[in-house]
Amino acid sequence: MNVAERDAARASESGAEKPDIAAAPARAGKRRLRPLLALLPYVARYRMRAIAALIALLLAAVATLVVPIAVRRMIDLGFSRESVTLIDNYFAVMIAIVAVLALASAARFYLVTTLGERIVADLREDVFGHLVSLSPGYFDAAKTGELTSRLTADTTQIKAAVGASVSVALRNLVLFAGGAIMMVVTSPRLSAFVLAAIPVIVLPLYGFGRAVRRRSRAAQDTLADASAYASELIGAVRVLQAFTNEQLAKSRFGAAVERAFVAARDSIQARAILTAIAIFLVFASVVVVLWVGAQDVLAGHLSGGRLSQFVLYAVLAATGLGQLSEVWGEISQASGAAERLFEILNVQSAIVPSARPLPLPQPPRGEIAFADVSFAYPSRPEILVLDRLSFEIKRGEKVAIVGPSGAGKSTIFHLILRFYDPISGVIRFDGAPLIEVDPQALRARIA
Repeated sequence: MNVAERDAARASESGAEKPDIAAAPARAGKRRLRPLLALLPYVARYRMRAIAALIALLLAAVATLVVPIAVRRMIDLGFSRESVTLIDNYFAVMIAIVAVLALASAARFYLVTTLGERIVADLREDVFGHLVSLSPGYFDAAKTGELTSRLTADTTQIKAAVGASVSVALRNLVLFAGGAIMMVVTSPRLSAFVLAAIPVIVLPLYGFGRAVRRRSRAAQDTLADASAYASELIGAVRVLQAFTNEQLAKSRFGAAVERAFVAARDSIQARAILTAIAIFLVFASVVVVLWVGAQDVLAGHLSGGRLSQFVLYAVLAATGLGQLSEVWGEISQASGAAERLFEILNVQSAIVPSARPLPLPQPPRGEIAFADVSFAYPSRPEILVLDRLSFEIKRGEKVAIVGPSGAGKSTIFHLILRFYDPISGVIRFDGAPLIEVDPQALRARIA
């Protein structure tokens, strides 16, 4: 493609195929974690593995929630000689519970991690397959480095979330819910104090979680920009060195990397603040409840074993909620990465095959005809690269197309391959209008 055509083509699809990506930041605040829901069809492909992982997760959580009950019984029964056999039995049961917990945790780790690897492998394959199916005009405007970053860095971010963070989040959510229920069963009065503190804990987590997601997306975008810049420079290294612009390129890439670092630092800072606030609020509420429980024990309203059971459940619930806040940042980052990947999957090719494609005639003749064909790139509609061009090439003929740079020589071949559609006029191949022919069949015949 000559210079004039290339300049026009680089922006040719900005109005036709790029709106989904360009408009994405404006919609980011509304989507929150919605992009992760788009992964559900990938999970459904391996539903049995996902169900097995969920069962292992629930089994591990239940085993953890049983431990405080045994602790309460030991404390309330005391450590007298009469209760030695009973205590021995409790310790034996606890060993069995720990064994179940270990096996269930190992199964959960294996199943969830391999599920994450499988989902990301399928996602990478689908994104790449969709990319190569888009019309070439899309790549005139898109940056190769950015697309590569999405296929590598963003899918890795999703793998970390699906393979670990989501599992940890579900586990801690179950522990939090189970611990909260058992707290109410153990002492409704103390549970009321804890429940009153939940809104104070959850609202800051929600607010900071949104900030983390915005900053995570900014960090991913700046890193993709740096990767795209490096990819373009490396691809044109001969031109770069010919004009002795190595130092300029190094300084510009350094500036891009610095912007990526600042964005990543801001994202990490937001996650650190989120973690600090969550841990303080959660464990401060536990201390207050523990003080109230101690007063009830002194007043005789509560036994020491029951208070210990309540405290253990409170710690489990608080720990679950605290760790939930930590992985929330990672899940938010994965949501941003998923959003970027599904933006690519949602891009529609500018070249749409006919619903009922016309079959090319047999045997192949190799005849080409242009009838009053005009073409301009969508970004510069006022500049006609071809203006009412007509010609016919019959079977066996050899035709040379000559002209100065920018005359539209390469564009003619791109139109014959239906990389673009003309503004007006008709192009025929072997007598069939290209607009009615399946592009894959057309290109296969030419190939």
